[in-house]
Amino acid sequence: MKKAKFSMTKQKFINLWLKHFANEVTKEQLEKYVENQYIWHVFSWKLFKASNLLIGDEARQAFNKISKDDCICCDMFNGNGVTDKLSPRFDTAEKIDAELEEFYVVDKDYSWTYIKTHECDLCGPYFFKKAL
Repeated sequence: MKKAKFSMTKQKFINLWLKHFANEVTKEQLEKYVENQYIWHVFSWKLFKASNLLIGDEARQAFNKISKDDCICCDMFNGNGVTDKLSPRFDTAEKIDAELEEFYVVDKDYSWTYIKTHECDLCGPYFFKKAL
């Protein structure tokens, strides 16, 4: 049986990301602090207690160590959209830093996320892993 082609819009990715990683954030907080595709502001504004949140070099290190075999990636600024595979070109935080802005990686089970923001080291990158 042939595997169905992966298809997801950026808006659906945003909705799923918010559902899985910002479910404690109120609609009012989202409207006040989170603008358009900058959904990482749930972390920058500390809108919920995220004891498993890593920022900067700690986030990069965690991303580099974790298995990325089954990921969903979203390039918010470029036309690449949402894909169900992480290109080997971007399999480390350093490679992502060198070429991309506003790039999200999530495990397909939404257990963790890595975000490279357009703000470089002012905001992020972020790595968040849900507590088991």
